[in-house]
Amino acid sequence: MKFESCEKRNVTTEQAIKLLREQGYEVTEEQATQILDFLYFLGKLSVDQYFKNKQQETTKEQTNETS
Repeated sequence: MKFESCEKRNVTTEQAIKLLREQGYEVTEEQATQILDFLYFLGKLSVDQYFKNKQQETTKEQTNETS
C-alpha cells in the first residue's frame, strides 16, 4: 500500500531509524520511510476525522437551536 508523502515533516528517516534502533528494531531506510508514511497518514486521517465530527456536531447544534 502506498501512502501519499507529506512534503513537510518534522521527523526524518534517519531520526526514525535511530529511535527504532534504540528500541531494539533494525529497519532499512526504505522500511523507515514506509513506517513514517503510514504514521503521517494515520495522523492526517485522525485530524481530518476530528474536524469532520466537530463540523457535524456544530451543524446538529445549529439545527436544534432553530427548531
